[in-house]
Amino acid sequence: MLREEQIDIRRKRAAEEGLCIQNLGRNRVFSDYQVTNPKTEGKYRVSIRGFDTGDNTCECPDFRKNTLGTCKHIEAVLATLREDTPPQLHRKKAAVTHPEVYLQYGEQLRVGLHLPARFSDMLRALNETFFDLKGLWKGDGRYERLIERVEEVPEQVTIFSDAMEFMEREIERREMAERERALHTAVDMGEMPAALMDLLSVPLYAYQLHGAIFAACRGRCILGDDMGLGKTVQTLAATEILARERGIERVLVVTPASVKYQWETEIRKFTTRDVQIIDGTVEQRRAQYRQPTFYRLINYEQVVRDLDELNAWQPDLIVLDEAQRIKNWESKTSRAVKKLRSRYAVVLTGTPLENKLEELYSIVAFVDDRRLGPAFQFLSDHRVLDADGKLLGYRNLDSIRERLEPILLRRTRREVLTQLPARTDKIVYVEMAEEQRGAYADNQATLARLLQKKYLSEIDRRRILACVTNLRMLCGSTFLLDKQTNVSPKLDEMNELLGELLDQDESSKVVIFSQWEVMLRLAAGVVEKRGLGHAVLHGNIPGPDRRKLLDRFRNDADCRVFLSTDAGGTGLNLQSADTVINLEVPWNPAVLEQRIARVHRMGQHRPVHVFNLVMRDSIEERVLRVVEQKRSLFEAMFSSGADEIALDGMGQQAFLDTMRGLFSPTPAPTEPPPSPATPAHLPAEATAALAQAGIVFLEALAAALATPGQLTTDPRTGQPALLIPLPAPALLQRGEQALALILRSAGPGGSPKG
Repeated sequence: MLREEQIDIRRKRAAEEGLCIQNLGRNRVFSDYQVTNPKTEGKYRVSIRGFDTGDNTCECPDFRKNTLGTCKHIEAVLATLREDTPPQLHRKKAAVTHPEVYLQYGEQLRVGLHLPARFSDMLRALNETFFDLKGLWKGDGRYERLIERVEEVPEQVTIFSDAMEFMEREIERREMAERERALHTAVDMGEMPAALMDLLSVPLYAYQLHGAIFAACRGRCILGDDMGLGKTVQTLAATEILARERGIERVLVVTPASVKYQWETEIRKFTTRDVQIIDGTVEQRRAQYRQPTFYRLINYEQVVRDLDELNAWQPDLIVLDEAQRIKNWESKTSRAVKKLRSRYAVVLTGTPLENKLEELYSIVAFVDDRRLGPAFQFLSDHRVLDADGKLLGYRNLDSIRERLEPILLRRTRREVLTQLPARTDKIVYVEMAEEQRGAYADNQATLARLLQKKYLSEIDRRRILACVTNLRMLCGSTFLLDKQTNVSPKLDEMNELLGELLDQDESSKVVIFSQWEVMLRLAAGVVEKRGLGHAVLHGNIPGPDRRKLLDRFRNDADCRVFLSTDAGGTGLNLQSADTVINLEVPWNPAVLEQRIARVHRMGQHRPVHVFNLVMRDSIEERVLRVVEQKRSLFEAMFSSGADEIALDGMGQQAFLDTMRGLFSPTPAPTEPPPSPATPAHLPAEATAALAQAGIVFLEALAAALATPGQLTTDPRTGQPALLIPLPAPALLQRGEQALALILRSAGPGGSPKG
């Protein structure tokens, strides 16, 4: 049913898009056609051999990977032919005038043989040896033997280019698999084959050598090791193996702009190969493309602009670093990158999956666009939806792991780097200042009113996002919102941490992260007042200047603090530091780990301390819960071996539900909260605070009543009842203490009881 629906979708597109069709041959029906989309000017060649699904072929990407045996271009030609030809012709097939070896694009790619009415005994023997009664590959022969036998028969046999390319890849795949086994056997026996000797100027750990062999011998693969395990070094080693074993001469490395110059540094440090960075104006880049080089480094944005020049260079190997940049299969960058062509590919990502299983599908598609099947089948097989189409979770994860095993290698730090120094993570709770509370309460109240609406317009959704952003910025500093005042308990806490950390150990260095560039500048001001040398990195700093900043932080003993937005959270090596301070916790756990892995990684020799600053009783406490929900999906796919994962905190609706959760009872704190203040220590503004707390309570009550599932009926009385989850014991104890204070204060005449 699903496949029929997909074929109907393509027929509908063929009818709606006004495709232009040109017959390229002499036969008015069974011929080759050029189909052009007038809107995109895309052109594809269609070969019509019959009117049934599976008879025909098209050069378009959809036909190659959808496994349906048709596409909109084929359907457009067939629709035209059905109108212009008599019905009896629709039951016929194109006559085979000479033998053809072709590739069938079904659920599995299979080589096939078309035979003419008359053929020699030698061709008959070839057919019986390699093909079944339907003319399809039996699977128990070798493609190289077929190619040899084709040369021996008296007929002129046509081998279509896609069939030949497929057979050559399969021949090489088998050869490389045998070579991989031989290399591993030699290494396990304590030998070092010539192909593996002196790959780089530095020795490799055993697991890195294993990764290099894997990447070189699998041809197209994903190296998904944890961040900090040296994926760059493994890739450079794999490249050397491919140069020695397969003679590659051109390597294209696609990276985020922030790490392009770091790749150049490491290539020059570990290899003797030529390396070129592509940068500058269109004219400058074109001149650079004309220069010979072994390594060519570009950033993702340049692929969109220079796709034709990059493919014209015909790279042997393409390396995608931080490949989560192509996780969105609809983005312009993702589409452009997947049009790059090379025989070999190595995809590097410590986070092949961040939020949705679809991200993994998009990344895998660059390596092998048929590995996980067509997108419609993949989503149908693995997504769990409710009656309204809401995503509830994922299933059948075991089958995904099984399909990925030949192309994906992933090791965790825990598995392979037992010598890596310890890492300690600490949540540092910060109390909100009085100056922050007014603006926070205003945005919170606006958010509550918006979330009570049953229908949200696009403007409402934008206002919700604006309120959430305002709340998060207020947790950092009032300056992020009003651009005038700078009340920031977080910066005060950071200042104290820097004193404790750096005054006691003159060799210690600290990396400070914030997603807000303005917050980073405020933090830099605090660092400067302490008289500490520092460097600041953000997305607007050009690549060459970034390298200077990194070199200064690594090599200058007086440069004690490195402040960075998430532009420095990927691909940078900052092992010269031993402490990470996150001024806020990112919503994406992968971003959080990327930040920390800049410091806690291979080459680090000191214990690493991580401090996450969190504003108590604010949106930031809920962010911690979202981080754990997102992390559960990644662990279910790559660590736990679970076959299913339920999602209750992802997607747009789940985001809104999470926002509504802002007004539900406070979640259990991670550390014991401070004891409540006694009446003697209450500030003079206690009555104002009491009124504000009452308003917040009423807003929370209104939001809870508007949240689906919170309002129920008491089975004993039949009256409406509000479901309130039981708070944590520590929170109950606070309530008990507060109630005791109230009772003690309620003595005769309003004076406290003695």
